[in-house]
Amino acid sequence: MAGHSILFLGRGDFAAEYLAELETLPCCTLLIRSPEMAFPIDAPSMVDLILLDAGPATARTGEDLASLIQTLKPFPVVAVTEKAGEQRGIAAMAAGAQAHVCIDDVTVGGQEGIFDHAVRRHRLQRQLSDSDMTVLSILNSINDGVIVVDRDGHILDINRAARGILGLGPRVQPDSGWERTFCCIDAGGKSYRNAADLPLVRARKGEKFSGQVAIYRAPEQPDTVLSLNGQGLFDGGGELIGGVVTFRDVTDVMRRTDELERRAQYDELTRLPNRRLFAEHLSRAIGRSQRKGMPLGVLFIDIDRFKSVNDTLGHDTGDELLREIAARLKNNLRVGDFCGRWGGDEFVVCLEDFGEINNAAAAAQKLLLVLSERYTIGHSEVYATPSIGIASYPDSGDNAERLIKAADIAMYEAKKRGGGRFQYYSRTMNAKLAQREELELGLRHALVRNEFVLHYQPRIDLGSGRLIGLEALLRWQHPRFGLLQPARFLPILEASGLIHSAGEWVIGAACRQLAGWQRQFELPDLSIAINISPQQLVHRRLAEAVAESLNDNALDPGCIELEIGGGDIVRRRAAEMETLKALRKLGVRLSLDHFGTRDVSFESLDNGFIDSFVLDPSLIADVEDNGSHQRIVRAAIAMARGLDIEVAAEGVETLTQLEFLKSCNCDLAQGFLISRPMQPEKVSAVLRSEIAGTRLLARGMP
Repeated sequence: MAGHSILFLGRGDFAAEYLAELETLPCCTLLIRSPEMAFPIDAPSMVDLILLDAGPATARTGEDLASLIQTLKPFPVVAVTEKAGEQRGIAAMAAGAQAHVCIDDVTVGGQEGIFDHAVRRHRLQRQLSDSDMTVLSILNSINDGVIVVDRDGHILDINRAARGILGLGPRVQPDSGWERTFCCIDAGGKSYRNAADLPLVRARKGEKFSGQVAIYRAPEQPDTVLSLNGQGLFDGGGELIGGVVTFRDVTDVMRRTDELERRAQYDELTRLPNRRLFAEHLSRAIGRSQRKGMPLGVLFIDIDRFKSVNDTLGHDTGDELLREIAARLKNNLRVGDFCGRWGGDEFVVCLEDFGEINNAAAAAQKLLLVLSERYTIGHSEVYATPSIGIASYPDSGDNAERLIKAADIAMYEAKKRGGGRFQYYSRTMNAKLAQREELELGLRHALVRNEFVLHYQPRIDLGSGRLIGLEALLRWQHPRFGLLQPARFLPILEASGLIHSAGEWVIGAACRQLAGWQRQFELPDLSIAINISPQQLVHRRLAEAVAESLNDNALDPGCIELEIGGGDIVRRRAAEMETLKALRKLGVRLSLDHFGTRDVSFESLDNGFIDSFVLDPSLIADVEDNGSHQRIVRAAIAMARGLDIEVAAEGVETLTQLEFLKSCNCDLAQGFLISRPMQPEKVSAVLRSEIAGTRLLARGMP
């Protein structure tokens, strides 16, 4: 401020030492000391800035102080106080003073920048129209941060909200280089290379922008993520005189967004890329291979008999095993290769730049050995072997989806051969892949096109021979392949996630049909068994769908039996247990399917969850000749009777099997000897015969 003049208005005894030192500054000429605060000034043209004594000893009230500042509007005003009267200096700022100086905190020499700031700020305000000043006044009172900058990059105004967001004290005035450090880091954490991208620079150059996300970084403060809007500031004649930037703190929002994106891209259990992110990485890898003219390999890995780990050691152990498998995969891939979790106990690997496609076998063999080594989890030693399918680009497919499906089919071939091995994809497998893709596409429209149908297989009471219930069995009337059994399409339903909507349709259709038969034939105790996929148990929609069907059809919950596969009850995940509890609360019956071929703890049978279990058909098939199976069946039925659990046998095809089950006091039986699965119309005819007293076994198979 060299060559500028300062007028001091205040008490003559106010900090004489301070004023005397001020007179010595080369930037200041202290012209007048006016203890009477006289105005008008005799020589206003000689005054560049007014230093106003706003201390507590001044006789003026706050209202008088505000009035005085308004009369001084032709000049930039800096309020000066001692520490004890600092609040009056803040009040002076609110009344229109350009700046505030507390002489106890600021050295006289350090005030040159404050005085320069006051003159610049006053000059810009004089250039603005009354409406512009009103807008700035409103901006200063909002909760968003507001910064006003002149054309030279000098910060003229920072509102209270901005100071709070940025951690700036009430009297902190940024220096001349601040515009180049304010939010100079973009949302990705990198510094802007071009100064023209900085928000304050953009605004003072007249650019209008919104939603610029940048990081504010200050010493000894955590980074703050800001969302900024800006525009130029123009005088009444339309000339650009500066810029205005408004902003808000979006740190928490961005953190939550980043977390949601991370969860959407990475598997929560293993921290590996999930199927979506892996497919994206694979698509880019295919592009690189195409440009290089090099093959690319995809491995699809499934852990053999993983369900037995969950069933015998519990899901917590199973989860830890998956984490360790993921770690071994990451640690045994070359730099540049990558892996992901496809779902359940399935993993995928991409191999790049490995030369001949046959070299993929070496990588697969290495992973076979590494993943088959002993795992120590808690106090348990766990062994697991993988089945690995290998597909290559471009021979097995030209995009990520086809390559992964090809590797998946090859993996199933390895599993069919006993597991613990790898298998290349072949032309025969390609035909299977094409058919699988056609089935999957068709399944996505099957519900809308009413292609799903239910057949029903009768279940009889072995004591009386009467038909007491039926099992609902899903069929797909495919427009090209005809009537398909579940084995053809159920794995695709489960792999694609369509099992939930299809399962809800089965529950609704079976309940409607049962309610119709009960009313038509006056059979209120007629029951129906519905198979539930393990995947359905992890979704709360299952209990809601069952409750809705019971309510819509006015059914007694005890007439609905849900057959649950997948092994032990007590070792299921928390989400599955919550679903089972919700179903139990509804009053429906729960049954363990395929009993006798999977590990089931005594606790699962004795905890009140299970009403019945269904003996696996493989036990019944050779029960006439297999003494071991005879003992298993007898022991299972004896145990069930002691626990008051009902036992049903599926797959009964001969009279010898039937008589054996009767001798063991088995409760229920179904199978081809009694009846094949039937369409609803045939079931109605059977029920009509039941009422007439004609038993199924007496008539023979329908």
